[in-house]
Amino acid sequence: MGEKPIIGVTGGLIKKNDFVEGPCTHQDYGRSLLAVGAVPLILPIAPSEIIEDYVSLCDGFILSGGDDVDPRFYGESPSPHIGVFNTDRDRSELLLLKKAVSSGKPVLGICRGLQVINVALGGTLIQDLSTEMKKTIQHEQKVPRMKTSHSVRVIKNSRLFSLLEGRKSLFVNSLHHQAIGRLASDLRAVSFAPDGVIEAVEHVVNDRILGVQWHPESMAAGGDPLMIRLFSEFVRQCLQVRREKSETAK
Repeated sequence: MGEKPIIGVTGGLIKKNDFVEGPCTHQDYGRSLLAVGAVPLILPIAPSEIIEDYVSLCDGFILSGGDDVDPRFYGESPSPHIGVFNTDRDRSELLLLKKAVSSGKPVLGICRGLQVINVALGGTLIQDLSTEMKKTIQHEQKVPRMKTSHSVRVIKNSRLFSLLEGRKSLFVNSLHHQAIGRLASDLRAVSFAPDGVIEAVEHVVNDRILGVQWHPESMAAGGDPLMIRLFSEFVRQCLQVRREKSETAK
């Protein structure tokens, strides 16, 4: 087996017209993974019987950004302010996360992906920050995607704190209107926006599960060294999984 880990990146569905429709995710995911020595593989929305094949094929997964999460998966009805959601994608990714965790594969949740991790493990979401929080900063930035928008605070003694070279705070980009509501019991919040919105989570026992609310793939593609380091560490974990699989196969 080769030394480049295969990273499955979940994709949404985009329709340009009746003749052009298919799986899609932002190009910065692929750019950032290629830059740190991984092989990105975009995963179309799939039925449950295919998810096991995804888990077998890939060494790790990025749950990418995209549409809102269908609130039925955390026991709520849709708010008038919720955006578009794709129930099939949600169902596919929730199952993928659970199977990836049980198989020991690393998972990096980004923006919507962080929210999927929380829902999969029993948490809930704020369906719309601007209408459900009394005071909130701007989380849907107006500046380009690679640019940073607001600060976040990072909790000391967290894995994220070490990964970010001991930075207590940093500026990140922000492209979301939903956020974690009730935190899943298996997760620990390790970063917060100035208004209290949870910006990053870690699994309390599994160091291969991390979620961030911002978009490190675009910051990394823009040359941000800390976000490049985040991707490098994720790929290192996935490479370890690949090596473990290779040793087992001998």
